[in-house]
Amino acid sequence: MDPLTHQVGFRDREVCGAELGVFRFERPEGYSFRPGQFASVTVATRDGVQTKHFTHSQAPADPYLEVTTRLTGSAFKDALLALRPGDVVGFTGPRGSLTLDPTVGKVAFLVGGVGVTPARSIIRDAVGRGSRLLFVLFHGNKGPECIPFQEELDGYGRSGDGRVRVVHVLERPGAGWNGEEGFITAELVRRHVDPLDGWRWLVAGPPAMLEPMKRVVADLEIPPDRVAVESFAGYE
Repeated sequence: MDPLTHQVGFRDREVCGAELGVFRFERPEGYSFRPGQFASVTVATRDGVQTKHFTHSQAPADPYLEVTTRLTGSAFKDALLALRPGDVVGFTGPRGSLTLDPTVGKVAFLVGGVGVTPARSIIRDAVGRGSRLLFVLFHGNKGPECIPFQEELDGYGRSGDGRVRVVHVLERPGAGWNGEEGFITAELVRRHVDPLDGWRWLVAGPPAMLEPMKRVVADLEIPPDRVAVESFAGYE
């Protein structure tokens, strides 16, 4: 067995709209990770035992393990939904190097949908530690029905200290929406920040959202050494 693999009990879940689930598991003693790292979950499904990778969506100080994913109707996602408290799954990690350089002072995120998980982990950790890092989060979603972690992230933005700014961008905003509409573009980003003013950029999301945002990075002429990219594979 992989020495990083633990057998962990399922704790609880939250479902956001019809398309997103947050799943929490017991945290093994001594398990530690850095915000932005990922882990693997192994469960028995109707198609056999399967393993999928997920970025930690919680902060290192949280007393549980948490993964957040789109509910696609696949055998794996349905198996997650079928878990009951106390059911045991395999949890392997942490892995990955998509973490912050401690010397960085300003971090900007271009993320879509569930790609917000590394941003949420990093921001939640920084706020909890009282870090003086500055953040701006550009988060694209289809509509207002389910914006992952919206209440928490908006709460950071309303705290009054100016350390966290959240820019929601909705493709189909509906009536009453006062935020940005359409898609994340270079022009939209420039309305909120000077992209070359010392920001470290993180781009994350499913492939369908990731490629357009990589083009935004190119349009903004951000140097490659100021950008980190993470693809959330497995979404059709």
